[in-house]
Amino acid sequence: MEHLSLIQRILAGDGRAYAELVRTYEHMVYTVCLRVLRNTQDAEEATQDSFVKAYQHLGSYGGSAKFSTWLYSIAYRTAISQGRKRRPDERSVDDLAHHPATAVEHERTELSVMLEHGLAQLGTEDASILSFFYLEELSVAEIVTITGLGASNVKVRLHRARKELMRVMQATFGHELDQHLFADERH
Repeated sequence: MEHLSLIQRILAGDGRAYAELVRTYEHMVYTVCLRVLRNTQDAEEATQDSFVKAYQHLGSYGGSAKFSTWLYSIAYRTAISQGRKRRPDERSVDDLAHHPATAVEHERTELSVMLEHGLAQLGTEDASILSFFYLEELSVAEIVTITGLGASNVKVRLHRARKELMRVMQATFGHELDQHLFADERH
């Protein structure tokens, strides 16, 4: 099982094992929270809350799903819950476009900036589902577990969100986007 010995060490009181678990997953948990909340400060808070909840419920992890899927589900639901508590005027779509989580580990290209901007224009669930499927390479079944949506609903949302993302990016970046997407064909 994925990280089973690490989980057993944590349950036995090994603080270093918990720190290792946090280091392993903090970037992805933060990314999930940022996709939902679209504000770095709120995402950081939700990330911390997610790890606290995971620690509190670690004994209930049954191993029926991958550990990462179980943890991302906690992060997603924590962020959704935190987002509902906020007033609508506190949300910052620009925060996501200017501070994407991927900038921490990867050099940003113009296309990734365009993609982040496009995702920021989509609804929270649609942006999250696209990110889970394409950026994190999770399966539909894993997305179902994380979001609580049905498989057919996830597939429909993926289809619609892809079309909307392309429409938004085409409207915003037009010719510049075409240059990036079809650059390989010119060489």
